[in-house]
Order: sequence, then C-alpha cells, then structure tokens
Amino acid sequence: MSDHLAIGGVSLTLKALLEDRMDFTLPSLMTTQKATITISAPDVTHGGITGPRLNIFLYHIAENIFLKNQEIPGQGHPGDYGHPPLSLVLFYLLTAYGRAEIDDVPAQQVLGDAMRVMHDFPLVTDSLVKERVGGGIPILDTSLIGEFEHVKITLDTASVDDLSKIWTTFPNTSYRCSVAYQVSVVQIESRRLRPPTLPVRERRVYALPFRGPQITEVFRDPPLNNIRSAIAAPGETLRIRGQNLYSTATRVMLRDQSATIGTLEDKELTVTVPATLQTGAHPVQVVHDVMLEVVDGQPPVAHRGYFSNTAVFLLIPAMTAINPPVTAAAGATVTVTVTPPVRATQEVFLLLGDFAVPAVPVAPNTPPRTNVDFKLPTAPAAIPAGTYLRRVRVDGAESRLTFDPVTGLYDGPTYNVT
Repeated sequence: MSDHLAIGGVSLTLKALLEDRMDFTLPSLMTTQKATITISAPDVTHGGITGPRLNIFLYHIAENIFLKNQEIPGQGHPGDYGHPPLSLVLFYLLTAYGRAEIDDVPAQQVLGDAMRVMHDFPLVTDSLVKERVGGGIPILDTSLIGEFEHVKITLDTASVDDLSKIWTTFPNTSYRCSVAYQVSVVQIESRRLRPPTLPVRERRVYALPFRGPQITEVFRDPPLNNIRSAIAAPGETLRIRGQNLYSTATRVMLRDQSATIGTLEDKELTVTVPATLQTGAHPVQVVHDVMLEVVDGQPPVAHRGYFSNTAVFLLIPAMTAINPPVTAAAGATVTVTVTPPVRATQEVFLLLGDFAVPAVPVAPNTPPRTNVDFKLPTAPAAIPAGTYLRRVRVDGAESRLTFDPVTGLYDGPTYNVT
C-alpha cells in the first residue's frame, strides 16, 4: 500500500537511477569524476562538492484526473466503495552544474548524460536493479515496490517561458539550462475505511429487444396561422412526431415533469402542457418504461428503459386578467393575472405597444405568484395616451397576441392609457 512516502520515494528512485546508470567519466575533464546527484531547490548551495553536479527539483504536483475515481485493482474487497486513492503526476526540473562556473561545457555533458538515462529507462519497475554500487538492489524505492501503477518518466514539453517563470522565483540564482520531466502515476491510498456493501442475495438478468423512440418534430397543435412552431402556453397541446413512440408504458417528460398524454400512436402523440412548469425553454423526451418482475409472485415494477433524443419547446405565459380591466392613467398600478406563476427571480415586463413597464420589485423569498403589479410611469417618461396592444414578457417569453387573417395585423388584446 502506497502512503505519503510515495512522493519522496519517486525523488529517491530518480536519484538512484541516475547515480547507477550515468557515466563515471566526462571527456571534458582531466580526471575521472562522478557527477554528484542532489535533491534540492536550484538556489541551494552544496558545500564540499567540487566536481560536476546534477540537481533534481520537484517543482509541481498535479492530480491525475483520469484516475480520480478509480480504485486500485486487486486492493481490498470489490464490494466496498468510496475513498479511492489520490493519483498524482509529479513534475521535476533537472539542472546540471559544471566544475567551474566559467566553463559550462561539463554541465551540458552531465545534462545530456542524464537525459540519455531517462530516455533509456522510461519505466522503472521492481525488476530494475543497481549494476554498480550495491549490485542487485532494486532501484525503485521501497515505498513504491509492489504498486500497481509503475513509475513512468516522460520528457515534458515545457517552453523557455515556462522554465524562466520557475527560475524567476529564485532571485539570487542565475538561469541555467534545465529540462523538465513528468513522472506518473503516484498513488497515495486513503486511510479512511471503505464502507462495505451487503452481498448480492438475488441476481436477475433481463434481455429485451431494443426499440428506442425518436423525436423528429414538436409543435403546438393546432398550428396558429398554419405555422407549426414549438411554442405553447399552459393548457395547450403539443404534438410530437417521430418513430417508435408507442409502447405499453410510454411517458413524455417536459423537463422533470410527466405530461398527460392525449393520443398515442407509433409515429405521433399529443400531450397537454402543464401549468406547473416555469416560463421558458424546456426539454422534451419520450420515455419507454420497462416492466420488470422484482419479486417473485408480485406484479412487475416500472423501470426507466429506453428514452428518445431531446427536443425543446418554449412555454410562454398567458395573461388571463388585468385590473383595471380596460383603462389606466399614468402613475396607476396595473395588476396582471398570469399563468404559470411568476417567481421572484424572473424578469417580468408589461408591454404596451413599444413601451415596456417593469414589474414592481418583490422580496427574493416571495413565493411564486399569479398576480403581478406594474406601475405605469409618470411624466416626463409617461406613456402617451392611446390604445396599445398588451402583452406580458417573462424571462424573454411573451404572451400571445390575436391575429386578423384578413388584414394580416395583430388586433388584440388591447389596453387604454389616459
């Protein structure tokens, strides 16, 4: 089981790998010297090291999102659940230092030798052992031995800008040529107990033919002015056309509510728009429930089976009354009865011709209401006296006007302002 020692174990593994596999001799040096491997921040001074040095610096840790909810295979009982391990990706910066600051060639040779080792051994497993000092000992740190996920080393595509940002965090150290690596995946297991589940007492397997419904068109029925549109008011009828709509257990879902089905055929059906939906756009889906026998001898129970693609219709408000009913003067309060009920968070306007009158504000915790008050503006912003077509707009959806097919103009409902 990997624990909090795993992060440090990766750093020690990289150190052991480089110490064992890097060359002992550098051609540019007059004497044979081994590059010293250190694990520290780049600005740390290491006294007593006179030869070339390679530094390993862990500069960033990120979570592996692909293993975020995945359990370690083979760990624990398969029936337990919850508390998966923390899967991490480690980012390292390798920096080489020469024997003398005036000559950077040895540092470049050390860095190239280290990159060769990382390239030759991109996967560090339990079987990789030391060949030089302490031969036969695993290079992998003891905190990582036996883990399901191996230590995988990848050259990171960090740009010069990315590296310079790292170096600017060390104001007392000059920038040196460095290379970045990713090491994944390191997993730290949770110490919280995983809740066990009860054993499966009875297994039931059902094989059913696939015959999923499909929606091709949704529109108000009957169409207004011979125009089919997916716009309807509460209590009106929606006609849904498509394929495979009929079943012995068909439901039509308008968002999270089940609508009352009128007619039902294989290629079309009708539903009534409920007044309990909120004004605005709503998804439409046809669902075929599957009747499954859960308990022997008991009636089958409906389970959600096949569901169609999602269509959309717009629920518009309906203005059922207005008070005063015919005429109002500037500064008067006009009360409009609207359905469905309006929530306090919705934006509501009374439209009189081209003039928009906002609703009187209410407290945020006000329950949904059917009566909405509007105060007509006074001079100098007063609405000119006249007769206007009236509508109510809720979150951009407007109530319907009546239409005269002879003149081709809207003719109502109207309201007088004096």
